[in-house]
Amino acid sequence: MLNAREKASLDIQSNLIDARQEGRQEGRQEGIEIGEQRGEQRGIDIGEQRGKLTGSVQVFEWLLGETVSPDDMLTKKYIEKLALMVIQLQKRLRDRMS
Repeated sequence: MLNAREKASLDIQSNLIDARQEGRQEGRQEGIEIGEQRGEQRGIDIGEQRGKLTGSVQVFEWLLGETVSPDDMLTKKYIEKLALMVIQLQKRLRDRMS
């Protein structure tokens, strides 16, 4: 049978193991919450950027006298593709004005 000192030592070890597990669980939960917040913010930032690029494409198309692309067609494109479209339309407008 265990003496009081051995039992106390095992109790302390058990409590430390439980505390570590609880700390890890709390850390995981906090990490998940931070990740969700960052993901939501990134989604908002990307949405704002997509909206600005879509509007720029449409303005340049209008200035060039072209058919203006509908919102739903442009919002399906990757942001990189929209940015490239803006650059190309800007260049065409500059070339046309010189």
